[in-house]
Amino acid sequence: MRTRPRDPSWLVRIEAPERELERLSAELWSLGTAGVEETAAAPGEWVELRAYFAGDPPGAELRALADAARGVRVHAPAPVAERDWEREWRAGLAPRRIGGLWVRPSFCASAGAPELVIDPQQAFGSGEHATTRLSLELLQDELAPGDRVLDLGTGSGILALGAVVCGAGAALGIDADPVAVANAAENRARSGRPLALAAATLDALAPSAPFDLVVANLLLHELLPCLPRLARHARRVLIVSGFLAGERGALDRASRELGLRCSRESSEIQSDDRWCARVLAHGAARSAASSASSASSAE
Repeated sequence: MRTRPRDPSWLVRIEAPERELERLSAELWSLGTAGVEETAAAPGEWVELRAYFAGDPPGAELRALADAARGVRVHAPAPVAERDWEREWRAGLAPRRIGGLWVRPSFCASAGAPELVIDPQQAFGSGEHATTRLSLELLQDELAPGDRVLDLGTGSGILALGAVVCGAGAALGIDADPVAVANAAENRARSGRPLALAAATLDALAPSAPFDLVVANLLLHELLPCLPRLARHARRVLIVSGFLAGERGALDRASRELGLRCSRESSEIQSDDRWCARVLAHGAARSAASSASSASSAE
């Protein structure tokens, strides 16, 4: 999700089937791209990835990504016309109301209270993506005053800070990316709220460390390996987001194996994809009834 280019001078276009998107994006970040844009074609067909590089792109490594058997085609690097990326990025952001909170960048005037001041920089989480909005709305609904909250994959810190603003007694944001944690620390300073942060994985926590509410806005392939640990840490409720409607079955199976029930699901359509979020709880603690809500949005 960290896609804002940083003064790029070269563009590399890659055409590939949608199933190759995640793998290719990871490869491009490992090769030092300054930003990746995705242009989708018809669902289930191909996509075009546009990778920007601030310096000379690694030509040999990029050419090695081409794979005729997988339908991956890599175009030669092309120079990028000079653009004011910072100005264009800022122009696309404005205050946004999510549940009972206003979320705004620091360079925008306040639109109301209570509010979060979030500058996402290279970390994910400004309220512009459906998964962030869904998570923050469910968090506000499920949070009880004084709750201890764990936010795994905290990114910009928006969910953990939102919990504190809404009355959490304590919140901990964890992210394996130290750049994201540094960004979250800057947003913590902007908000003037107490928030514990750690550049770490779940392994840094004691296995039995208790939290009343746990939230994890992660892609499904990142979430599933963590789900058993998250279930142990969540005493009352676990909020998960970042999965598509077509991936519900895999999450259903993993949840059942852990004795977790879905008490609520919400979803939102963005860029032709239906993103989902769920409230999960231990079987005896909640009703099995679920409700779903959906909205439509364009990023």
